[in-house]
Amino acid sequence: MAEERVRVSEETPGVVRVALTNGPGHNVVDFELGRQLREALAGPAQSARVVEILAEGPDFCVGGDVRGFAADPDASLTALADDFHSCQRLLLGLAQPVVVGVQGWAAGIGLSFALTGDVIVLAAGARLRPAYTAIGLTPDGGMTATLPAAVGRAKAMDMFLTNRPMGAEEALTCGLASRVVPDADLHDETAAIAATIAAGPSQALAATKKLVRSANGVLTDAHLEVEAKSIGDRGLSAEGREGVAAFVGKRPARWPSTT
Repeated sequence: MAEERVRVSEETPGVVRVALTNGPGHNVVDFELGRQLREALAGPAQSARVVEILAEGPDFCVGGDVRGFAADPDASLTALADDFHSCQRLLLGLAQPVVVGVQGWAAGIGLSFALTGDVIVLAAGARLRPAYTAIGLTPDGGMTATLPAAVGRAKAMDMFLTNRPMGAEEALTCGLASRVVPDADLHDETAAIAATIAAGPSQALAATKKLVRSANGVLTDAHLEVEAKSIGDRGLSAEGREGVAAFVGKRPARWPSTT
C-alpha cells in the first residue's frame, strides 16, 4: 500500500482541507504525490464551499524530486511537470476560493503550488524561492505567469535570475502574500479564514473570484460590461435578494446552503 501523502478532511462544515502529509520528507513532488493530490482535488474538493491547502512538517513543499532526477537522468522531466500540471489545472479550475497556508520552505514547484491560492497565508518563518536555475532548469507549475503577476516583472526576474529567497514580510509587502502570522498559529489562522469564507455567500464569492481571475489586473471596456452583468445577475439571485433584505432589516444574512 502506498504511503499516505495527502490527507483530506472536513473539520469545518463546507471547508475541505487538503494536507500534504510527508512531514520530515518535506513534501517532495513526485508521481505518487501528484496522483493522491489529483484524487483529492477531482473528488472531495469539488463539493466544498472553500478548499484549504496545508502541509505537515517543517516545510510546505521543497519542490520536485531532485534525487530521483539524479538517480535516473534519462527520466522525463516533462512527464513529471505534465503530471503535476494536472493538479494545478484542477486547482485553477475550482470555482470556490482556495486558502493556502505556507510554513518553512516553498521552493520550486512547491512555490508554484502555493501561488495558485486565492488567499495565501504565510508563517512568519516561511521562505520562498524559485530554485530552478540553481540546478540548471526553468520554472514550471505556471510560475513564470503567477510570480510576475503577484510581485511585478522586475522583482520576479530578480528572483528567477539570482535565485534569491524571499521572506514572509517581504512577500506581504510586495503583494505575494495575503497575511503573515506567527509560525505556531499558521494552521489555526488558515482554518479561521477558510471558515469565515465558507460562512459567506458562496455563489457571490465564486463569481467575484471569476471576475478577478478573468481581468488579470487589466481594466477594459469588455471587463466593465462583464462586471455589470455579473452584479445584475447576483442582485436577482437568492443570495443577492437575501443579502439586500438582511441589510435593510438590520439582521445577519441567512445565506442559501447551495454552492
